[in-house]
Amino acid sequence: MSQVVTLRLPDSAAEAIRQIARREKRSVNEVGVRIVEEWLRQQRFAHIEFRSFQGERHACFKDRLQVWQVIMVARDYGMDVEKTAEHLSLRPEQVQSALNYYEDYPEEIDPVLRENDLGYEQLKERLPSLQLIEVRIDGAP
Repeated sequence: MSQVVTLRLPDSAAEAIRQIARREKRSVNEVGVRIVEEWLRQQRFAHIEFRSFQGERHACFKDRLQVWQVIMVARDYGMDVEKTAEHLSLRPEQVQSALNYYEDYPEEIDPVLRENDLGYEQLKERLPSLQLIEVRIDGAP
């Protein structure tokens, strides 16, 4: 469900939204909704910001990892905040913020985690020119 909310913006802010919409080939409404939704999420999750990667917006730690990357590591530690923080050289509250974000938005994070878990054969189907290179470490069989 959604509601119509009317906002009066300064001319400069309205023009900035129009420019983003043109650049992204989206409607002013889509961009405005995204801006408000991201701002609200950033207010709830202090260590989270949104950045664009290949045309898609992703929740990230400020100047650091994407949330899905933290969750990927946290899963290996049974979602343990302290161990994950130590592994990633983050503060525990940053990891907890990622876990809280994931708890509220699993539908956003889970598809990225699944895509990251693709094996070589599935990747080869998507990227036909992909090549597997084996590297031997001295002394390894």
